Amino acid sequence: MKIAGCVPLAGQGVVARYGDLVAVTDGHGSDPDPLLSALTEVAAAAGDGRALVLSAVRAALGCPGQPAWACAGVTADGGVAVLVHGRAVATVGVEGGQEVTLTASDSVIPVSRTFTGTAVTVNLTIGDPAAPDPRFRLDGGVVHGGGLAVTVAADLAGPTVIGPDAAPLTGVPEGPPTAVSGAPTPTVAVAASTGEDDPDPVLVEGVLCAREHFNDPGARYCRQCGIGMNQLPRTFKRRQRPPLGVLVLDDGSGFTLDGDYVIGREPVLDGDVMAGRARPLRVCDPDGSVSRLHLRISLVGWQVEVSDLGSANGSVLHSADGERTLAPFEPMVIEPGTRIDIGHRSMQYLSQQGVSQ
Repeated sequence: MKIAGCVPLAGQGVVARYGDLVAVTDGHGSDPDPLLSALTEVAAAAGDGRALVLSAVRAALGCPGQPAWACAGVTADGGVAVLVHGRAVATVGVEGGQEVTLTASDSVIPVSRTFTGTAVTVNLTIGDPAAPDPRFRLDGGVVHGGGLAVTVAADLAGPTVIGPDAAPLTGVPEGPPTAVSGAPTPTVAVAASTGEDDPDPVLVEGVLCAREHFNDPGARYCRQCGIGMNQLPRTFKRRQRPPLGVLVLDDGSGFTLDGDYVIGREPVLDGDVMAGRARPLRVCDPDGSVSRLHLRISLVGWQVEVSDLGSANGSVLHSADGERTLAPFEPMVIEPGTRIDIGHRSMQYLSQQGVSQ
């Protein structure tokens, strides 16, 4: 996907475009506009629309008041991420679907959403701008204006980003590890580490099996090779905690549990994700049954805990003990084999044993 058309709308404000990233701001004050700074940095780092939304959220939370901001950008997976803040309005149309209007007038934080389709139109406005004039277009740069009329369409050649020279953006999570399709015993592929978004090492007390695999002291069988842990004497060590298993989604994608995750339609809006204490795991859900912030998975010692984040449709656990609905914000320890339903999507927690890397 790429921006196929970008028409500036006359009005009181500032509009900007760098490649497949766009922004509209009321531009009040003589200081550099935080949204335009975020756009510049993300474009310079070759970031996508999701990185722009995250950077804009961070900028908005650090600004006094509620400036009128709107931004949008093509995401790495071919969607269109859109954000509005303050009095800004975004009107989005997806080919074959109904038009959607995003506003943040009743919210103290920005509102964002990601759209997918073969063709997406996005109108970003502040105040009361003029109607689009097809004689004009914005190919790149910053100009006066009250809005942008943007058309995003499929691009067989791949997007080209035109960005300014600036220092690379730091502190923006690149998202969860790369996942590949799996069978009942999934194969999990983890993206090559850059070291920036890796979870901080956690040291825990554990015991070694006869094959030198590090385990929970309470384990009856080795989590990696499956042999019994009743050998004597037991060898206790304090080491870095290994991955505690794999989370497998209903589409077959798997994610290594070596840190905390926030799961939902827009997990980048979570405070722990912004602070780097958790990774975002975005779940696509055209029906909207999954909340923007739906579920958190936390690693506590050798245990895996899940917490519903006050979602609209709740989270349900299916385990050997039966079915249980999570109470909002109350952590619950889960065992390997547990299935978790969130809205119309589901996932299962599997132990590391039998999962090939």
